[in-house]
Amino acid sequence: MPPDALLDLLRRFQDEDVEYILVGGQAVRLNGFVRATEDIDILLPSSMDNGRRVIRALGFLSSSKELDPAWFEIDPANPENIRIADDLLIDLLFAANGEDYRSLQPYVRELEVEGVRIRTLDIDGLLKTKTHFRDKDKIDREALERLRRQL
Repeated sequence: MPPDALLDLLRRFQDEDVEYILVGGQAVRLNGFVRATEDIDILLPSSMDNGRRVIRALGFLSSSKELDPAWFEIDPANPENIRIADDLLIDLLFAANGEDYRSLQPYVRELEVEGVRIRTLDIDGLLKTKTHFRDKDKIDREALERLRRQL
């Protein structure tokens, strides 16, 4: 992934007023644990209107033309994620380890980098999204808990 790809994507989200929370490895990095990650995980609220904004923001990717705003209005009992495999690998999530956009609001923090507002999770919020069985999540949990103790 090009070094500025994440910032460019989030700038596009900002320009389109997309409601989102950056989660996953990129969010872990923003909280102080630098590790390799090949994708961008974005948690979204269930909303067709927000889906339209996401699709406009992703307009620079050819695969965005295949997206349907109806896919962004999900059944909360059975949320299905959307994977964009293009110049960037982006997972559009509607749930992370049983947590959703609304349940994670108390843990959202906003950073600004080069004029781009980034909505991500604090350490406690990230811990809620990490499972106890995936190897990557176990490593993240251990690092996040260590960072939390240092605060």
